[in-house]
Amino acid sequence: MRLATPQDERAIPLQQQANAPVLNREWIKGLLNPATLERLTQLWGFVGRSPFLLSSVTSCASSRRIPVDDGRLLTEAGIIEDASSTTSGGWIISFSVVEEKTTGLRRRWIAWPRDENRDDPYEANGRLSHIFHYLPPVMAEAASCLDLKSSFIVYLPRETQHLFRCHVEDGTLVELTRVPMGHKAGPEILQITITSAIAGVTTVAHALRAAPPLVRVDVWIDNIRIAGPKSGVTLWEAQVLRNADGLHATMGEDRESGATQYTFLWCNLIIFTGRYP
Repeated sequence: MRLATPQDERAIPLQQQANAPVLNREWIKGLLNPATLERLTQLWGFVGRSPFLLSSVTSCASSRRIPVDDGRLLTEAGIIEDASSTTSGGWIISFSVVEEKTTGLRRRWIAWPRDENRDDPYEANGRLSHIFHYLPPVMAEAASCLDLKSSFIVYLPRETQHLFRCHVEDGTLVELTRVPMGHKAGPEILQITITSAIAGVTTVAHALRAAPPLVRVDVWIDNIRIAGPKSGVTLWEAQVLRNADGLHATMGEDRESGATQYTFLWCNLIIFTGRYP
C-alpha cells in the first residue's frame, strides 16, 4: 500500500462501495461477552467528542482537498454530504492510497481526524515477536483463512458530523456521515472486536457463540484463521460465514478453505502433519 499521487488520482478510479449495509449494532452485541461489550460501549462513547475548543479548530482546515471526481463518487456513495449550517467543530485529513490486488491496482479513500492525529503520526512500531503466537496451528490437519471486508457502515450521529469536515477542490465544504479511519472509535479499531466476534474468539465472544475447543481461531485485524481437524474447520468456517451474514458484512476474495498450505500474517505456511495433536 502507498499514498496515491496526483497522477494516481487521475489514472486509477476510486473504489468505493455504494449502498453498503449499516452495521447491525444490536446483532453484534448479542455475540459479545459482557466484558467485551462494556469495552465496546466505552469505545463508542468517544464518537462526537472534540478534544479542542471550537475557537481552536475553526482555522485548522487541512490543505488537502478531495478531487472533484472523487467528491462526486463519495457523495453518491453516501460517505460525505454538503456541510450543515452548524459551525465547524473539527477537520479531517483527506487522502487516498493505492493497493496492489490480484486484479490490479485499487485506490481507496481514507479520512483521518486532524486534531486527534496532530501529535500521533500513526507509525507502525509493532514488534514481530507476536508472530510466534500464530505458528503452532501449522501442526493442525487443515486450516481455513477468511478475509473480512469492511463492507459495513458505522454512521456518525447527525449532531457530531460537524466535527469531521473538509473541502472539495471546487471549494465545497463537506462533512462525513460515518466514523472515519484514525478515530478512537474508528473502523480499524472496531474491526478487531467485530472480526473477533464473528470468528468466535473465546476471549471476546459470548460463551454460547465461541468456537468449539477442537478448533483454534486466530484473528489479525480483518483476517481470520481456523485450524484443527478438517471436519471441525469446515463446520466452524460455515458458522463464521453465517455470523458475517448476520452482521451484514462480507468476505473478501482471498479465501482459503481446508488448506494444507496458506498465507496468514504475510507468511506462506505449510501444514507439517496430517494429524492434529
